[in-house]
Amino acid sequence: MAFSETCAVKFIPFVIRIVLCAVFLPMGWHKIFNTTEFSTAEADQLFSIGVSTEGLDWQRIQTTGIGSKAPSTSAVTNPASPGKTPPRSARTLYKFSLMADNAGFPYPAIAGWLVGLTELGGSVLLLIGAFSRIFALGIACVMAGAFWMTNWAALMDSGWWVISETIRMQICAHVALFLLAINVMLVGPGFLSIDGMMHASPRKSKASPAGGDKSSRKEPK
Repeated sequence: MAFSETCAVKFIPFVIRIVLCAVFLPMGWHKIFNTTEFSTAEADQLFSIGVSTEGLDWQRIQTTGIGSKAPSTSAVTNPASPGKTPPRSARTLYKFSLMADNAGFPYPAIAGWLVGLTELGGSVLLLIGAFSRIFALGIACVMAGAFWMTNWAALMDSGWWVISETIRMQICAHVALFLLAINVMLVGPGFLSIDGMMHASPRKSKASPAGGDKSSRKEPK
């Protein structure tokens, strides 16, 4: 294999895995282990998709699936969830749940958890090169969803040359991270990966497949 091919197949994916871990590990950690203050309207919206101060309300989450939309109601007027109140402070991942709900995605409360776990767990597994292609696809899906929910509308309304510099940089970051994840998904994890060790081909036997070492055969007289 030529040097350029070795870099493309082995070294570059290895560097990409390190970069993706450095980007998504703190993001996933922040979403899962840190809390955020929500406004009254946001708290009521979270409550409508099944998030309360007492935890996830699976009965209400089922009403936010495909083909259904839970109305935004408060804890006082909601007889289906007695004793539960909207969360004024909750995990940061529910910020994503609000965006997913506004964009019309099904099960937004679950979507927030899936994104947080994909970023946190997927970044660690990418670093060690375990199930690399699967979690690279997961990271790519997260970036595609984030781009769709945050910047696609602004890009379509104003165009590439008119949007603000902040939105332009966000789009570039989303697209770059998406392409890096796609590279790992298509090419593989590269150097120093558990996936590579598990799929390494065994050493070929030096013995001849036709019956051992040719030097040990006797010459016919």
